[in-house]
Amino acid sequence: MLVWYLHSADAAQTWINPQEAHIPLDPPGDDLTPASFADYEEAMRWYEAERGNLLAATRAAGEAGLEVIAWQLPAVLRSVHMLLNPFEEWLAMGRIGLRAARRLGDRTAEAELLESLGMACTQSHRLAEGAEYHQGALAARRETGDRLGEALSLNDIGLIHLRGRRLEEAKERFEQAAAVFRELGAAQWEAVVLANLAEVTYELARPEEASGFVRRALEMHRELGNQGGEGNALRILSAIQRDRGQPEEALGSAEGALEIARTHRNHMWEGYWLLELGRAQQANGAFDAALVSFQRAASLQRRLGDRAREARAWDGAGETYRRLGRPGEAADFHRRAVAAHRELDDLWHAALALVGLATALREADEAGGGEEARRRWGEALRALASFDDPRAAALRERVLAALEAGGT
Repeated sequence: MLVWYLHSADAAQTWINPQEAHIPLDPPGDDLTPASFADYEEAMRWYEAERGNLLAATRAAGEAGLEVIAWQLPAVLRSVHMLLNPFEEWLAMGRIGLRAARRLGDRTAEAELLESLGMACTQSHRLAEGAEYHQGALAARRETGDRLGEALSLNDIGLIHLRGRRLEEAKERFEQAAAVFRELGAAQWEAVVLANLAEVTYELARPEEASGFVRRALEMHRELGNQGGEGNALRILSAIQRDRGQPEEALGSAEGALEIARTHRNHMWEGYWLLELGRAQQANGAFDAALVSFQRAASLQRRLGDRAREARAWDGAGETYRRLGRPGEAADFHRRAVAAHRELDDLWHAALALVGLATALREADEAGGGEEARRRWGEALRALASFDDPRAAALRERVLAALEAGGT
């Protein structure tokens, strides 16, 4: 039964995330026929129906001492988990697999599970824990001479730095990874890292450089037929276009990304890319549509368990309500975002939400609102103290100007 689940999950991966490399598996045997799938929809239906059984199968393998199946099943499913973000089962299966790999003394298997756990922690904003897992994977891969795996780990560590807004460190890791991928002729992964370089240079307020990276990434993903990568590149391109005062182009790029997410029935992509669609709709003055996008994003992220992105959707909804002339409702959403980002120790997004809250309070001009606005500006300034990139510096100047003006 466990072998059937292992090979059936591998067959589902072929449709759900075909760009990801497969884990080498022993043949299932002549007397066993795994599930097979005609298309993406059929594979997704099977995964959704079998999610609970797949976790139970991994536990059963670990308890029975079937160490190879116990590490291979979560390693196979990582390519599905990374798209759909079922964090608790992802982490539970990864830990079972890691223990099994260590009992076997298999460093290659251990690196696979360390990477998977690192990705789960990164995407659920457990950054310190994620960094430990990825550093462990990098060490194991260097020990075994796995150059491709080493580059993957460098990219993973770059993503940890990007989420923590250590932008120059992120850029350095992405550049190192890109050089190895290029050397190995790994075009798919080079395209992924080019998109990451586009995002980090966008955050560093270098729009021309970011535009060059993202357009090359978009071209490569389209040549490779990688629609997930194409959608992510379109999300980044939309942000760059907004930054460069091209709102209509930004809206078109964001809508293109959403079309890909919905075609693939991928709620993780949809929930994340809706955040950019909402911002592009704001830039075009389509505030009612933006509100729908942010509310849909929040709902999806709640179902996926991604509290960081749910809070970003609340912050977007707050900004939209403010621009609709409803600052009281805006303040309520910004407060929720501030609380969540603080709980996650995400100082950058907490600062953004605090600025939004202070602005809404100032505009509401309710009793005591002016005093609370000044207090919130001060909290934002303290949250920004650990960031020195150009966008952080510009936001700090804006906050200082508001405080000097008395918050009015």
